Amino acid sequence: MSHSTSSTTGPVPVRVDTKHTNLEPRSDVQTLDDRAFSKQAGSLYSLPTDAKEHNRLDYQHEMIRLLLDDSIYPNPDVVNKALSVAANPTPNIIDIGTGSGVWAIEMARKFPHAGVLGCDIVLREHPEESVPSNCCFKFLDVNKDMEKIQETFDVVHWRLVEPATVDSDQFFYDVARILRPGGVFIAIAANPRLLDKTGTVIPLKREDDPQYSHFQHLMKRMFDYQFAEGPPRGIHGLWNQILGSNPNFKDIKIKEFLIPTGPWEEGITNERRKLAETMNENSLRVIPSLAAGLRMHGNCPADEIHRLEEGSLKEFGELPPSARAYTKWAFATAVRTDSAWQARTQPWKLPEWFGPADHIVPPLPEDS
Repeated sequence: MSHSTSSTTGPVPVRVDTKHTNLEPRSDVQTLDDRAFSKQAGSLYSLPTDAKEHNRLDYQHEMIRLLLDDSIYPNPDVVNKALSVAANPTPNIIDIGTGSGVWAIEMARKFPHAGVLGCDIVLREHPEESVPSNCCFKFLDVNKDMEKIQETFDVVHWRLVEPATVDSDQFFYDVARILRPGGVFIAIAANPRLLDKTGTVIPLKREDDPQYSHFQHLMKRMFDYQFAEGPPRGIHGLWNQILGSNPNFKDIKIKEFLIPTGPWEEGITNERRKLAETMNENSLRVIPSLAAGLRMHGNCPADEIHRLEEGSLKEFGELPPSARAYTKWAFATAVRTDSAWQARTQPWKLPEWFGPADHIVPPLPEDS
């Protein structure tokens, strides 16, 4: 029996009423070839939601641990203080967009006095014995169900769910509502586009150019169909402004990392080499997921997807990889103020200078 729909044990909060969107959770899954996707999420979350993808997320979890110096969340002093017995003898943690559930399970083991709730639109089938008694999983659609959460949490974790969140600004207000005063919001995002050492998107090249990248063209296809679904959602570069304008948060800390796509940097340290190799392996695992997402949701010919997928795997499969670039990862924490929660009065607006190059792969110039 799956632990994902079990009843609450110990201090775990369960006041997440999502029955209107999840009457038959397994019927939410649709398949193409050998990959499974969420019907409800549609193209908002383009990657598969199957066992293969969950295994990749487990691997990615370990990459993040390397990046954060053996931690699974940024600013550990701030988070550990919020979860200390002195702050609250029975704290609650919610992992929104839990994916494989690996973070929620590890947090439950790390903080056995806390109740941990992992939520997602599709849940992994966990063997019951693998889930601690202070952890459970519930169905939740981040774009429809946040207002139904009535419990208060000491930590809210939101990792790599930004592309599937329609309105990050409103979501941050929702997070503040369910955080206790002094509670901590953890946000993590990634920019999968190939970047140079300054963090600038590497321009697309034509096939006859020696610097042509199949992977960058694959990402261009991904961003094209995601952008067609509505306003840009990958706006973590503006978190400082968005969170800073939210009266419910204080002590906002944001840190960005550029991770090489493989161990190609000169004079690379052993620690950074291990991180680069792990990033490279994660890329090799995510490329088939990206291609599967394009087949399911994108308006792209099958032979073109196959060409980009095979070329991308070759670019990353060589060590050092021919795709010598960086990807950017952003980590943020924000502390809930002691004041009464304030609802959003008007939507946060993107600054005028925020152009397409800030959230997509720019197209090839007509005269190139």
